[in-house]
Amino acid sequence: MSDALDEELGVLREAAGALHAARRVLVSTGAGMSADSGVPTYRDEGGQWRDFEPFTSRGVRPEQVAHLDGYQRDPEQAWGFHEHVRRIMRTAEPHAGYAVITRWIDERWADDAFVLTTNIDGLHRRAGLDEHRLWERYGSVWDLQCVDACRPVAWHEPRAPLADIDAQTLRARGAPRCPFCGAAARPRIQLDHDPAFLPDPVGAQRYERFLETPVDVYLVIGTTLWFSWPDEVAERPRVIHVNPDAATHQRYPNGIGITMGAEDALLGLDFLLRRLAR
Repeated sequence: MSDALDEELGVLREAAGALHAARRVLVSTGAGMSADSGVPTYRDEGGQWRDFEPFTSRGVRPEQVAHLDGYQRDPEQAWGFHEHVRRIMRTAEPHAGYAVITRWIDERWADDAFVLTTNIDGLHRRAGLDEHRLWERYGSVWDLQCVDACRPVAWHEPRAPLADIDAQTLRARGAPRCPFCGAAARPRIQLDHDPAFLPDPVGAQRYERFLETPVDVYLVIGTTLWFSWPDEVAERPRVIHVNPDAATHQRYPNGIGITMGAEDALLGLDFLLRRLAR
């Protein structure tokens, strides 16, 4: 076994040991979790939109339309982008790592585990995760709300395709409208500079209640979300950080950095946890 593989296995064993001993676990997942299911991350490390086809070659930059002002100014073009994204997310299947997290919570930690995700694709739900153990912090593309925020109500809309996309202009035809006032609808997701976003207060409250009791392990998977524990929290959790980019582990200097993709890391941890449970 090479030194690199031996070191990687040692890191996985250390992380599995921490999880095995943990009584309470918080999991955070981001774009890197969905990437292994074929959902593009859309943004690079600098937070800028990457070349995103077929939009870029037609002179449409997503950052010009995929925000609240874009929906208010040109909802057909904004919907063209998010309709394209919704179709990608609908065809994506939760990879095996999603099932691992769901099973861990069902069989190992139950009420003593919680998942905070910045993803909007709904893959955790499709993998069977109990909604009482989940907060989709930035919303879901499968919920809609009124662009004009005529009332603080969102509605579920799982259909995809939801509108037609003109192949030349990439504008949506027949995009959904608010059933209450007739204005354009929009996905219930946190857009840039978006005071009209309707968050999920129930999920947020469940998350806050979960954190009222100390957490032993904070498992961070494929996300740039940085969590700073409040100063009044004396007991800090052990951080396990999963990201194939080794440089990202530096944000958690005392953590266990697993330089692997989400699916491979979770399957490896699950295998080792099963052995420890014997």
